[in-house]
Amino acid sequence: MSTMAEIERTILALPVEQRVRLAETLLDSLPPLSEIGSQADELAEVERREREIESGHVQPLSETEFWKQVEANRKR
Repeated sequence: MSTMAEIERTILALPVEQRVRLAETLLDSLPPLSEIGSQADELAEVERREREIESGHVQPLSETEFWKQVEANRKR
């Protein structure tokens, strides 16, 4: 398997037209920015969940319980 550095070297050796086409293909493969979310949005979500746990409104699951629920949902 190629490393990222090897891939980059190979790509940079391509003619400009091929690099442009590859760049367009890669950019088109990314989700819209609205789906990616900003770091501030992610931090706000973490803080919201932390407040829910600290207030006792939500009880966190153990890893074991989490995987039990995942498996149970897969069987549905």
